[in-house]
Amino acid sequence: MIKNIYKYDVIVAGGGQAALAAAISAKEQGVSVALVTKGKAGFGGSSVISDSVHSAIFSPGDSPDQFLKDIVEGGRHLSDKKLARILAEECTVRVNELESKFGIPLESERVIITPGHSYPRRIYAGTGIGKNITKPMRDYAIEIGIHFHEQSAVVDLLKDHDEVKGVLIQTGKELQIMYSPAVILATGGFGGLYQSSDNPRDVSGEGIGMAWRHGAVLVDMEFVQFYPYRLQQPANIDVMTKIFGKGAFLINDQNERFMEKFPKKELETRDTLSYAMFKENKVLLDFSHVEENVLKLDSPYLYRLLQKGHIGDWVMSPVQHYCMGGIQTDEWGRTNVPGLYACGEITGGLHGANRLGGGSLTESLVFGYRTGKMAAQDNSMEKPLDIGIEDSLNHTSNFDETGTIKKVKEVMWHQVGIERTSRSLEEAADELNRISIDLENEDSIQALQLRDKVRTAWASAFAASSRKESRGAHKLQDIKEEKKEWEGKNRIYKTSIQFTPAASKAEMP
Repeated sequence: MIKNIYKYDVIVAGGGQAALAAAISAKEQGVSVALVTKGKAGFGGSSVISDSVHSAIFSPGDSPDQFLKDIVEGGRHLSDKKLARILAEECTVRVNELESKFGIPLESERVIITPGHSYPRRIYAGTGIGKNITKPMRDYAIEIGIHFHEQSAVVDLLKDHDEVKGVLIQTGKELQIMYSPAVILATGGFGGLYQSSDNPRDVSGEGIGMAWRHGAVLVDMEFVQFYPYRLQQPANIDVMTKIFGKGAFLINDQNERFMEKFPKKELETRDTLSYAMFKENKVLLDFSHVEENVLKLDSPYLYRLLQKGHIGDWVMSPVQHYCMGGIQTDEWGRTNVPGLYACGEITGGLHGANRLGGGSLTESLVFGYRTGKMAAQDNSMEKPLDIGIEDSLNHTSNFDETGTIKKVKEVMWHQVGIERTSRSLEEAADELNRISIDLENEDSIQALQLRDKVRTAWASAFAASSRKESRGAHKLQDIKEEKKEWEGKNRIYKTSIQFTPAASKAEMP
């Protein structure tokens, strides 16, 4: 039963930094804005558990042109150069606003160069904790009058012919309709669909699948970043990159520093380091040469474990970390579906085959601002729509949701993970497609949301199965070389995939 009907100028789905940035930007244009999130705004998504690291230009000799070059080279020449240039040119002003606008004390790392960058560019909250950025943004959003609909999930988009005109949301067991001429999706990537991930549970990919179901083009879905600096034993925590420039290193079970042969050693880009670690039988962290005061400051979680007196191995293993692929947008967050916008990790195209460290949160600020501003200019709502919802969806179903999710996670980790083969990817795409088709026979809200998640996983496997080379985060065991003819984009529209060479401007609808 539909409990309430609302109308706003802009609706933002998501609760992390990208969603807050977009909502704030839209509200500052003088329109009414609602933010819908599964949890509590400012306390959900990947940004809240991040290390708060952003990229900005502050080093002598650095420039937007150099940053652009680093982004393109780090993305193995697949980054959308228009989007990358905007990030490089606008990052500094947006990052500095964290302090000047939201009152967040910032610190800069002026010595250590993050892998893939040519200069020090790291700026972060003084505590190095993501929520210390998202909470002040939440407070600011409340202060300027953004309406929060928390503990609420977007079930579906509402459309009038081909235009998005709002969303259907579920709060508890109640359904509610929100009308709006502009809907911004900022619900994150699909890390939660992997068996081993450092993403929170609410980052589960259904936003991408929902947009795809309504005709949105997906791009770069084959590129999934795995984070190498993850401690597995004695506890599951991130190890801060900075300590690898101050004496820490990795060894294998033969006591060999296996990254010694690489130019930047443990500070190689994430795809290179993750793949090298994956090939080892066991990877151990040695931080005995890091001074205690440095460890306490630069990797506080690791320092706390050390203080507890752990005796034994410190075992490291890569985990799924970030999705370079997602919904295709232009430089203002517009998708190919009228009325539908997207920003943050839910989008694809900017980072190409691999993302540089500090790029995700910076992207959230830069493109959250631009997307919110553009969405606020869309005021095409003429009248409330009469859309039949209640008869098409049931609240409950008898299908095995837990078992289905478990299967999807196993397929993604073992067949669409760090080391792939053409065959494993084709088999994964086929299996995920079958699961999705089976779910079409279910008419519950849970089944619809699960089908959107499965379709997101399918799109990743499908795109990866068509790329017959290894590039960036996409490593094929059977085709290990990078091929010039594959320098271009894979785009998915409905069940079709199209490869566009980098020199071509052709795009799918």
